[in-house]
Amino acid sequence: MVVRERPAGWVLVIALALGVAACGGEEPSVPQVAATPTADPELVGEVSATFATYRSGVVQGDAGAVLGALDEGSVEAMARVAELAETADEATVRDLPAADQLLVLTYRLRPELLEGDDPYENLVEAGLAGQDRSLGDLGDISPVRDDVAFGVVTDPATSAPTPQRWRFEREGDVWRFDLVEAHRLLSDAIDAAADRAGVGVDDLVAATVVDLSGEDPRTVQELYTETP
Repeated sequence: MVVRERPAGWVLVIALALGVAACGGEEPSVPQVAATPTADPELVGEVSATFATYRSGVVQGDAGAVLGALDEGSVEAMARVAELAETADEATVRDLPAADQLLVLTYRLRPELLEGDDPYENLVEAGLAGQDRSLGDLGDISPVRDDVAFGVVTDPATSAPTPQRWRFEREGDVWRFDLVEAHRLLSDAIDAAADRAGVGVDDLVAATVVDLSGEDPRTVQELYTETP
């Protein structure tokens, strides 16, 4: 496997999602958010608190905080990815969006995470659900419906606003983070980075897992074919 653009780990993968447009490659799709008046301060405070809870929960391995900050669709999606890690064949895994491939390979590399009632909870508690600093801070927040708001993604290194948006959904009286949309942005960015590098998405995903885990490339490639 030849990878001419080798990632340095999860932080760089997220950075690709934030900065891909500046690299001259294909820009990942961005939610089109209509201009809105300044958001209500109460909404801004609630959305910001949800994002802060998610960020701190990820870095502290607090699965209760992370799951409590995610919308229902995201929790269900994380459960489906764990099921794929246990059952999916090679072709299915390689055809998954890049963010889902990263999770599937992580589960297969650490099969003990699939034990118990909630593999994603195990993933968070193991400190493998991402890194707080890779998310950047939350920029301006704009409601687009009564139950949907977007927050500007900022560059983790410079705090400058980027074209990307994190999505939040109100469930009942609580604003929750849409991790599915965040993973879509990440997958789009990895697709663009792989295209620029002239490699397959699965090659870039595998190289990222090698960097994160310290495993040899052959072992990681075998994760595509070997179920736990």
